Amino acid sequence: MSAKHKIRELAMLLMFVWDANGASDIEAAPQVLQQRGDDGEIKQKAITLAQAVWEARPLADACVERLAPQWPIRRLAAVDRAVLRIGIWELTSSDTPPKVAIDEAIELAKEYSTELSAGFVNGVLDAALKEKQTLTAMPPAADPAPAPAAPAPATPPSDTTPQ
Repeated sequence: MSAKHKIRELAMLLMFVWDANGASDIEAAPQVLQQRGDDGEIKQKAITLAQAVWEARPLADACVERLAPQWPIRRLAAVDRAVLRIGIWELTSSDTPPKVAIDEAIELAKEYSTELSAGFVNGVLDAALKEKQTLTAMPPAADPAPAPAAPAPATPPSDTTPQ
């Protein structure tokens, strides 16, 4: 298992705990990970990843609800929420190649969630990737044409006109 996979796995564990508690608890994170036999650097990177994903979860949640409206975020299994939040964060906010982000999320779902979760995670993240690619492929909005110049004010008649 690669170090990056382990980091994602530990971040998912933290996301699961924070989601259950309704808040991130950075001070308790080392205690949550204490029983894991991983080295300190991997644990610290997992905490950093989980923190970034936790802060961005409203964006990820909105994305999931837009792409899978029949599955509101509150109805998803907590593991699936954590996996999707990490996957969406990696697709939108990291330099992880999209295929890697999706494959890693699928592997976490296979390992920690239900039999059907991997397919669901794949479908949502694939739709998120397609949405992102569509948005980034669009040409920038054209600048509106400059407003026509205001007409010059009429010159008042001169007092020197002959009478």
